[in-house]
Amino acid sequence: MYAYFPSCNFTKASPDTSRRVRQYLADVYGIKTIGCCRPGHKKLSEEDIPLTVCQSCSAIIRENTEREDVSIFQFLDKDQHFPWPDYHGEEITLQDCWRAKGKHELHEAVRSILRKMNMKVVELEENRDESRFCGVFRYNPMREDNIRIAPHYFVDQMEGQLKLCAPEEQQLLMEENKKRYHTNRVAVYCNSCLRGLSQGGVEGIHVMDLMFPKI
Repeated sequence: MYAYFPSCNFTKASPDTSRRVRQYLADVYGIKTIGCCRPGHKKLSEEDIPLTVCQSCSAIIRENTEREDVSIFQFLDKDQHFPWPDYHGEEITLQDCWRAKGKHELHEAVRSILRKMNMKVVELEENRDESRFCGVFRYNPMREDNIRIAPHYFVDQMEGQLKLCAPEEQQLLMEENKKRYHTNRVAVYCNSCLRGLSQGGVEGIHVMDLMFPKI
């Protein structure tokens, strides 16, 4: 049985979409939502397969339970009856997340989903495992609560990967990043990526918001 972790950050940013995702999983598949990954990973049974929408949730669950999670995008990409909305051939740039490096099934699932919604995916030169973008995540110290709960990921794996800089420089970096995009909208599957795009003046949209558009 799958157990869904809806991501506190995603739920805060897109409360209506998050609610509809949880409802869809419950109604169609009988999947339970556990809630925040920090206390919630302790509620997983031996049979539960974690279903995640957030890279931080994925890292925390993997480190604390020693089990692989499955991305919600991989799960729904295989849904034979999902009511895919039609975006009528819209060209949309896909911004891969730096923290999704090595998650090849996630990369493929997101692209497959965009195509199923009749969107033309515009690839960046630095995509998939070559992406270095995660908003301003790499330019700030790791949060103390993250370090406590998943030190291997937020300390060991981040060693040498961070470039700490002042908020003013972060702003300039996000504004400079805007030059890479040549479509009206940019699709992301990461909360940090979405915040970074917005900070740089880019119209970003989470793939989940595309899948569950406002009625």
